[in-house]
Amino acid sequence: MTTISHVRGCQPSSMLDYATSLLASNSSFTDQIHRMDRAVDAAMDKWQGEAAAAASARSLSDTLAASHIDTAVIAIAEAHASHGGVLDGIRTSLLAIVDLEAPGAGMTVSDDGAVTAPTVPIGGAVVIAALLQSRLDRQADDIEVRIKALLAQFGDGELRAAQAIRAAQQQLDVASNSPQDGAISPVVSDIISGTTSLPSDPAQLHEMWSTLSPADKDALFAHDNYIGNRDGLPVVDRDHYNRIKLDDEMSRAQACDPTVSDRLVDLQAVRDTIEKDPNRMLMLLDTQSGAQTHAAVAVGNPDTADHVSVTTPGLNTTVGGAIGAMTEEGEQMKMTAEQQLDDTVDHAGETVATIAWIGYDAPQLDKDDYFSEESATGLIQVAQPWNAQAAAPNLSHFYEGIDASNYDGDPHLTAVGHSYGSFTTGLALQETPEGIVDDVMVYGSPGLGTGHDFDSSLDKLNIAPGHAYEMTAHDDPVAHMNRFGWSPGYMSEFTHLDTDATTTADGVARQGATGHSDYPRLGDNNELRTSGYNTAVVIAGLADVPGLLVTGDPALKTGGIDILDGLMDLTR
Repeated sequence: MTTISHVRGCQPSSMLDYATSLLASNSSFTDQIHRMDRAVDAAMDKWQGEAAAAASARSLSDTLAASHIDTAVIAIAEAHASHGGVLDGIRTSLLAIVDLEAPGAGMTVSDDGAVTAPTVPIGGAVVIAALLQSRLDRQADDIEVRIKALLAQFGDGELRAAQAIRAAQQQLDVASNSPQDGAISPVVSDIISGTTSLPSDPAQLHEMWSTLSPADKDALFAHDNYIGNRDGLPVVDRDHYNRIKLDDEMSRAQACDPTVSDRLVDLQAVRDTIEKDPNRMLMLLDTQSGAQTHAAVAVGNPDTADHVSVTTPGLNTTVGGAIGAMTEEGEQMKMTAEQQLDDTVDHAGETVATIAWIGYDAPQLDKDDYFSEESATGLIQVAQPWNAQAAAPNLSHFYEGIDASNYDGDPHLTAVGHSYGSFTTGLALQETPEGIVDDVMVYGSPGLGTGHDFDSSLDKLNIAPGHAYEMTAHDDPVAHMNRFGWSPGYMSEFTHLDTDATTTADGVARQGATGHSDYPRLGDNNELRTSGYNTAVVIAGLADVPGLLVTGDPALKTGGIDILDGLMDLTR
C-alpha cells in the first residue's frame, strides 16, 4: 500500500528534469549523425568504386541504427515526462490536503491516509456536541476518501510509469546492442537480389511487411530509399523511412546535388510542415518520378483513425507552395470533425485523420505572366485529361493502401477533390474497387470524368447512392464548365451543399465561400467557412445526422443567379 511518507519522499519533478536533459543529449547525438551523413555525402561526390559503395552502405547502416536509438531515447524521455507530470500533480494535490486542509480543520492524518476528527467537548450541551461531532466525523471521512484515492492513484501511476519506462528501455537495449536485429531473411535477400519483388497489391504488401524484422525493413530501405512511399505499409513505417529520406535529400540539395538542388524549396516546405506538429506523418515523398515534387502529409494516424480523408488539389498546386497550407486546413477539418463526433450520440471518442495528397503534377500557370510558355503549357494541361489520367492509378492505389493498413481493416474513407483535383479524384475512384472509398466530396469541379449522362455517375465512381456531395460557390466559373463530363453541381445523384454564410448546428457563425479558392480556407474569424464545415461533417461520417449538413441549391440555380447578377452589373 502506498503511504503518505512514501509520496512525500518521492520527487516526480526530477523525472521532468531528466527528460529535458535526456532530450538535449539526444539532440546532440542526432546532430553528430547528421554531420556524419553530410561528410559522407561530400566524400561520395569525389569518391567512386567498390570501396565508395561499401562506405556509403556502412554509412546508411549506421544512420538507420542511430535512427532506432534516437526513437528509443525519445520514448524513454516521453515516458519520464508524461508520467512524471501526472505523478507530480497527484503529489501536489495530496500534500495540499495533508499539510494544509486537514490540519486547518483540526484533523490528524495517519501515514496510511486515515483521518481522525477532533473530539468535541460534551459539556452541558450534549445534543449540540453530538451534532458537531457527527459533522466533523463526516468531514474527516470525506477528506480520508480523497486522500486514499490520491494514494491509490499515485501507486497506480508509479506502476504505469515503471512499465512504460521499462518497455522504452528494452527498446533502447535492442537498438543499442543489436541495431541490425539479426540476419536478413531469405525472402528479403531474394527481393534485394532481384529474384523476386515486393507485392504490388497493398493488402498483400501489408501482410508480408508484418512478418519482417527491423533488419529486413532496414535492408529493404537500403535497397530502395523510397520504400516509405509503398501503399500498404503501416503509416508509422512510411513516416519513419520518408523522414530519413527527407533528411538525405535536404542535405544533398543544400550541397547543390544536381539531382535534387532544384527541389530545395519543396523539401524545406515538407520539413517545416511535419516538424510543426508531432501529430503529422509523412506518407509520401518523391522528387524523382515527376516533373514536380510529390508529397503527402497526414494529420493524425490513418492506421488508427476511425475516419480518414484524402484531399487532392488542382491547378497551380505545388508542394513548396501548398503542402503547409493544405495540412493546416486538414488540421482544422480534423478538429471540427472530431468535435462534431464528440457532440453526437454513439460517436464520442471517434478519431479522424486527414491527408493532404499532392501526389501528381498539377497543371501550372505563371501567375506573373499568363502569356509565358509555362502558362501556355498549363492552359493546355488544365483543359486536357492527361495529368489526371497519369495521377489516377497512384491515387487509387493510395486509397487502397489506407484501407489495407488501417488497424480495423475498413476505415470510413472520404475522397475530397478541388478543381482539377476533383477530376483526378473522379478518375481514381473509377479505378478503385467498390467498398474502399465510402464518401466523395468535391467542390469547384469541372467534371469527374463520368461523361454527360445524368443517371450513371455513381456507378462509375463506385460510390453508393447518398454518399456523394458537392459544393458550388457563387462566382466560381470552373464549377460550371462541365469540361470533363457534367460538373457535379449539375448531377441529381450528388447532394448539393451550401457555401453561403450561416450559423451551423454547432452554434458557430461561419463565413461564406465565394469564387474558386475559398472552399477549404478559414474565415476571418479563424473558423472553417460553411463549405469547410460541411466537408468536416462528411469526413466524420455524420452526413446522415439530421440538421448537421447545410444543404444548398444545384449549380444550375446558383450559376443562373451569378449570370443574372453579372448582367445586372453590365446594365448599371
